[in-house]
Amino acid sequence: MLKNKIYQYFFIEFLKIFLLISLSFSLLIWFTQAARLLELITEFGNSIEVYIKYLIYSYPKILNNTFLLNYVISLFFLFSKLENQKEMQIYWLSGISKKKIYYICIFISFFILNINLLLANFLTPWSSFQGRSELGNSKVTLINALVKEGNFNSPLKDLTIYVEKNDKKGNLEGIFIYEKSRTITAKTGQVLSGKNKTFLKLYRGLTQEKIGDKINFIKFEETTFDFSKYQNKNITYPKLNERNLKWLIKNLNNTSYTEKQKTEIRVEINSRLIKPFLIIILTGIIGFCLISNNEKINLKKLKIFIYTFSVGLLIANQVMINFSGNSLIHTYVYIFSLLLLLFIINFIFFKFLKIETLK
Repeated sequence: MLKNKIYQYFFIEFLKIFLLISLSFSLLIWFTQAARLLELITEFGNSIEVYIKYLIYSYPKILNNTFLLNYVISLFFLFSKLENQKEMQIYWLSGISKKKIYYICIFISFFILNINLLLANFLTPWSSFQGRSELGNSKVTLINALVKEGNFNSPLKDLTIYVEKNDKKGNLEGIFIYEKSRTITAKTGQVLSGKNKTFLKLYRGLTQEKIGDKINFIKFEETTFDFSKYQNKNITYPKLNERNLKWLIKNLNNTSYTEKQKTEIRVEINSRLIKPFLIIILTGIIGFCLISNNEKINLKKLKIFIYTFSVGLLIANQVMINFSGNSLIHTYVYIFSLLLLLFIINFIFFKFLKIETLK
């Protein structure tokens, strides 16, 4: 009964620390991003409502990107906390072996693994697309992004716009527009938006359009340039990291895709399905904090090495994921490398425990 309470206490303590660190770290990045994205209001003219919705939808992606690091810090901090408060010694005196504590950590790792899989495969792709759609559906976002003063702006294919002056109130001067086979110049213009449309009202200008081998010149006193077709195209097709897992797997061998596109799909699948299993390996590495042989091992240096190695592994793993997308064989090599590393870590860990037990 006592052991069960200790196991439960260990699990709850970890969850408290994990939630605290995850929220603190991700919210810090989130607030930093919120400050950086204020330009959505100040420069692009979006409403506060659109800005807040976009920020909310961006949070799961931040949490997913920091998830593994949060786990490393949390588990490492838990071991340090219990050791500093002499709680680890209480466990040993209560008859709980280090092996049992290690198994509890493995149980925790599988619990956290499932959360990571849900976050990476469902919540993050969905929220990322919702956030981009929120901006795309804004009546002012696209056009304000295109009519920045004194810049040639071409964020969309086959469309380039230059505006000499923009008073930030929708009034423009010195306008140049390039669209596929035609160019439009105008002395002045106005940014207007209707129910489902965003467009420019252009005044006193010239249109040059190439038709076959001929170029037609048309002067105008007033004309309209509609942005709606670009805006709709901008949000219709989700990016790879916004696609659901079923779509990614289905299109992995799509013959219409280039090798580069297939590589990107494989990388995305491996990031969602294989990368989270690094949690189990990280648990094995941090499990070395249970070693307490001061005679042969400098425990302070050991902890520094454990933490440094864990963070280094996170960085190396990202490189390996990019490598794994080159082909199916590279993916198998990546999986085999993780399994081999897991075996080696557990072999060394239990070897150390056996030596300590014999003493």
